[in-house]
Amino acid sequence: MCPEMSLLPSSTFYPRRARKWHGLAPDIAMRATDATRGEALLIVGAGVAGLSLAIALGRAGIRVTVIDGASRPQTPADGRDINDWDLRVSALTPASIAFLDDLGAWSQIPENRKACYTGMQVWDAQGSGRIDFNARDVQTPSLGHIVENRLTLQALLTCAESCPQVEVLWEHGLAAMSFVDGGWEIECDGGKIFHATLVVGADGARSRVRELTAMPVRQWSYDQSAIVGTVAVATHHLDSCWQAFLDTGPLALLPLADDRKVAMVWSLDDSAHSAIAELTDEEFLRALNRALGPEAPTASEVGPRASFPLRQCHAVDYVEQGLVLVADAAHSIHPLAGQGINLGLSDVRVLSEQLIAAKTHGLTVASPTLLKRYQRQRKTENLAMMAAMEGFKRGFGSRQPLAVITRNMSLNWVDQRSWLKRWFMRQALS
Repeated sequence: MCPEMSLLPSSTFYPRRARKWHGLAPDIAMRATDATRGEALLIVGAGVAGLSLAIALGRAGIRVTVIDGASRPQTPADGRDINDWDLRVSALTPASIAFLDDLGAWSQIPENRKACYTGMQVWDAQGSGRIDFNARDVQTPSLGHIVENRLTLQALLTCAESCPQVEVLWEHGLAAMSFVDGGWEIECDGGKIFHATLVVGADGARSRVRELTAMPVRQWSYDQSAIVGTVAVATHHLDSCWQAFLDTGPLALLPLADDRKVAMVWSLDDSAHSAIAELTDEEFLRALNRALGPEAPTASEVGPRASFPLRQCHAVDYVEQGLVLVADAAHSIHPLAGQGINLGLSDVRVLSEQLIAAKTHGLTVASPTLLKRYQRQRKTENLAMMAAMEGFKRGFGSRQPLAVITRNMSLNWVDQRSWLKRWFMRQALS
């Protein structure tokens, strides 16, 4: 059961700043989404969310421009050594895969890099509680797939670049935004200017769109950092996800498309992080195997590692006049359940449906009614997931004896009730 929202930590509100009116005249007209109305739709951020939204709209006949401050990503290498795997992976649910398939992107990801997982093993490293999930219990071939983020991005980029209605502009960082004459004036680094009826912020957890428009957020630090990397294991990973809840944070091994390699996500309290992150490879392997215990495959080799701080952030509102946020720009959560990308793709799916409906019914793409409908639909699910992740993080991070006993009993109780496990799995698959 998700905790009540009042149990969440106290929030930080960022006051709205007055919008700056630069009075800049556009020197380059952006292509219109509808030739008869002269509307323009601009997406800031050419990541998974931004590109998938652009493709969904482009395939429906809506013209879209996507800008991003980065250089165009290089085609990923296809090596199989431990150093050749992306440090960042995602656990894509069947619903997310179906959406990517509709966009034509799923088939663009090489089959030998898609790791189908059929089981999940979850246990409390501080006690005897555990729960196992298996795809056969819900009569489905898999619970999802683990895919490297760079391959998902490359597949979407291939689809976007082949869509005549979509233009992707790299090295066009967002410098300034002004609301002028019923639309947004967008200035990029280097001076190029666009005018857009609707701007979509798909530019990640540190959203420049959100910052420039002073959209208030509630955010706080988890006081944890995650170490990510690729690990070789001594035995077959059994196409399972392995997750241990430690008192310093959750540790997960996710199967890659190689029987003996897994992606590692080790979330550690800040007080414990540095001591683990700075270990040599040999010392790190010993610490990793001690943390995993006998429940998981033994780690035999570790590749390059990286760390990043963990924060939760949620925009108070996802929409304003002619402006909408999606995915991490609207909400970012703890990675312990790997649901960030799935929530983001659900945002994109719902928003694209609303924008396509606007086109079908002759409404402006910035229709407040449709944008608020998107916000209502997505806020409910996103808040529920954020509350659940906060509950898991706090509950399993507690060292209090009563909390340890309660959570172990709860895990074992659920594990013994197949009908309840099936319900949990069906929720995760949708």
